[in-house]
Amino acid sequence: MSEIVAPARAEKTVEVVRGQLHRFMLIPVMPHHVKWFDAGPVSFGVEARVLGDSKGNINERGASIHVFNAEHKEEYARFDCFEKYPHYHYILNADQHNIVWGYDPAINGPMLAWSLEVIRTRLPAILRASGAMALAERVEAEGFDTSVLPGVEKAMTAAWQRTFPGADMIQEGYEWYNRWKALHPNFNTVD
Repeated sequence: MSEIVAPARAEKTVEVVRGQLHRFMLIPVMPHHVKWFDAGPVSFGVEARVLGDSKGNINERGASIHVFNAEHKEEYARFDCFEKYPHYHYILNADQHNIVWGYDPAINGPMLAWSLEVIRTRLPAILRASGAMALAERVEAEGFDTSVLPGVEKAMTAAWQRTFPGADMIQEGYEWYNRWKALHPNFNTVD
């Protein structure tokens, strides 16, 4: 008869990553690149984004859905449907921070379809995760105009296509990034 040996107990445990806190605000939208969709108590901005360097190389590109209040003044969430590293953010306005989560297309499928479904079915939860409790309650009580979402999808597809080849957008994006970094030195750094 063989002896049964109990597995050794680990001395340390690993915490599951639940998003990475960044102690800075995200680079704002480029107003002239945003197409707005007003949806009652919230609005959605769609923006083409090309992130590059001073040599004209494209580091990342794609389209973003920005979740704002109705006045387009305060952003609460951002879905960056990017080519290389798709991800999304909860924007914590009170603390001037954000929490970024990587997106896994192998498990979740295309990020655009997933983002629209999450917005359609979980917007109050998104707003709560961003600290916008009153707005979350308002959306739960009043709802929001979901009829704009097909237009958001169409605008996202057009914005995505605009980033290919994207060379015309590199310099402008690079300058926008550097202006923001000059005002907010902690931008895009991790403690």
